[in-house]
Amino acid sequence: MPRSLSHASSPRTSRTVRRRTLRIAAAGLTAVAALTLTACGQDNPLRTGAAKPYNPVQQDAKGPADGTPDTGAGTPATGGSVAQGGARPAGGGAEQASAKDLRRTAPGAGAGSRAQGAGKDGNAPAVRHSACDAAKIRIVAQPLKRPVNHLLLVATNTSGATCDLYLAPYLRFDEAQAPLAELPDSKPQAVVTLAPGESGYAGVMTSSADGSGHNGRTMTSLSVSLPGRDGKGSVGGSAAVPIPGGSVYVDDSAWVTYWQSDANEATTW
Repeated sequence: MPRSLSHASSPRTSRTVRRRTLRIAAAGLTAVAALTLTACGQDNPLRTGAAKPYNPVQQDAKGPADGTPDTGAGTPATGGSVAQGGARPAGGGAEQASAKDLRRTAPGAGAGSRAQGAGKDGNAPAVRHSACDAAKIRIVAQPLKRPVNHLLLVATNTSGATCDLYLAPYLRFDEAQAPLAELPDSKPQAVVTLAPGESGYAGVMTSSADGSGHNGRTMTSLSVSLPGRDGKGSVGGSAAVPIPGGSVYVDDSAWVTYWQSDANEATTW
């Protein structure tokens, strides 16, 4: 009787089946592990994350708020000084305020004398002194090459007290009954104040350069007196002032400027 075929697997076939079973089991375990990690909220290292916006941290600005570059520690770009030991305020307010105060209190005198206004800051009234007395100060007349036909009157305070020069000086050549006309356009913005040793100035045109003046004649003497604050009459006495060269030609176009604190201002008309 023939031998029946055996259904038992060969050893090689059994090993192949076992390997395949192990690979399938391993793959299943890997998938389970991946699902477990995902369920726990952990990121998949193989998955690319969503893009995030780039927001760099802004660096502290070195310059002031208005964009002006800083030139160094504690030194503003405008070159102004900064008080040490304190922070610089935005916009330089303290420096600007100091600068304005200095400009407001700076004297406006051009050649030693001081002009007293009616309180430039609008608060404090102007300081008033006694009107200058022509008999107590030194007044001289100086010749000028330019403008032609002009003299420069110089009043120097030789007393020990400060005084004010008001309006224009009263000038009389020879025995004239009325003082020389004043030049309205030369009126300054403030009264000229003379401390001891300081000087005020007035320009005098003796005759017109174009010959438009009339009734001219040669004068050999000059007296000067000074008006008071109200402009009515003169204060104290008068001063006899020598004329340069001993004489001067004067016609009816002659005038004198208001007192000025600067000699250049007195000779611009």
